[in-house]
Amino acid sequence: MPSFVRRSQLQFLGLTAERLSGWTPTLAVWGTTAGAAVSLFLSDVPLFKKDVLIKVPVLGSYYKDTTPDSDKPF
Repeated sequence: MPSFVRRSQLQFLGLTAERLSGWTPTLAVWGTTAGAAVSLFLSDVPLFKKDVLIKVPVLGSYYKDTTPDSDKPF
């Protein structure tokens, strides 16, 4: 019985778990930066503010609109 049995690794489009493990920190930094940029650029859009930013536990109170109805133009 051979002491070493050759097994193939699972792969998807030529990427294996071993090759992806080296890219994990870099992809995490780029993903976090992209998410922060999207939040920054869309923070003035009312729909994004209502659906996403107000529901963030720490930042939600900052984005709530406390302007009285009498001071709103529309």
